[in-house]
Amino acid sequence: MLRNPLPAWMKGHPGAPEPAPEASRTRGDLWNGQYLPVRNVTHTTINYRLYDSRTGTLLSFNSTNSLDSLVGDVLRTQGENPTARIVAVEYDGPAFPN
Repeated sequence: MLRNPLPAWMKGHPGAPEPAPEASRTRGDLWNGQYLPVRNVTHTTINYRLYDSRTGTLLSFNSTNSLDSLVGDVLRTQGENPTARIVAVEYDGPAFPN
C-alpha cells in the first residue's frame, strides 16, 4: 500500500511523523481526485489587520511569516468576538514602524 507523503507544511514540523520510504514516489497533495503540484514552503512577511466587516472595528493586527499564526489569530479573534464577521486585510508594512 502506497501512503501519501507529508504535506509540504508538515515537513520539519515538530512532532511530524516520518514519511514512508515509498512516499517520495508520490506526486503531492490530492484534491478532488487530482494531484496538486509539489511546491516548497515559503516564509514571506504578512502584515495584516482583522476587522469586523459589519462595523469596521479593528479587532486585531500582526506581522508574521506564518500563515498558521494568522489562522490562529483569526480563530482566537472570532472566539473573542462571536458576532463579528472577520475580514483580513493585508498591508504593505507593519502597523507600527520598527
